[in-house]
Amino acid sequence: MKLSKDEILFIDTYLLSNNVIYVDIRQEMVDHIASGVEDKMVSEQLDFYNAFKQYMLVNKKDILKSNKHRWSFSLSTIVQFLLFLGKPLMLIFGVLFYVVFKNLDVNQYFSEDFTINNLFFALVFTAAIFQQVYMKYQLRKQFYKVEKVSQLLVLIYFGQLFFFPVFEKAPPSVITLTIFSFLFFGYVSYFIQELIKFNRQQISYLKS
Repeated sequence: MKLSKDEILFIDTYLLSNNVIYVDIRQEMVDHIASGVEDKMVSEQLDFYNAFKQYMLVNKKDILKSNKHRWSFSLSTIVQFLLFLGKPLMLIFGVLFYVVFKNLDVNQYFSEDFTINNLFFALVFTAAIFQQVYMKYQLRKQFYKVEKVSQLLVLIYFGQLFFFPVFEKAPPSVITLTIFSFLFFGYVSYFIQELIKFNRQQISYLKS
């Protein structure tokens, strides 16, 4: 027995009232709950509301265990990002960054008033602002997968503050330039890849 759109919306609203704030997490839970409720309606000849009530009475605690909360860093996201950086194409870009910085003194194109450290900080800051604007005005809702990826930029930012300080006047080493250029380029590439993948999943879900 297939649930109606109103019944699906009822489940979604119920989860939202229980602080399941991320749309993609709710989608997974709604699918899981809907399947269980449908089976219960058929096997026990119950209407939707009674089947839902009885199902959640038994399963609510276990289902809500998979809820994700804001600001919690995801180790799996970090691992996936590192695996992405280890791909052959990304490593080639890393080597290219090193060759360029080794053979070209990029500091000559900057002044004491605006150093390469300032440029890198501006790039990270711009990326962070773009993400916030994109998520707020384009997505308009909170999605766990997108927010988890965006938090990688926070780690890059703090690493930059420690190893590549914005107000440092001394030119950074070739290794430092290579590492942070590689990380930033890798992050932008990874974010775009995951955003494309995520949008495809959302389109597929809406069509189902």
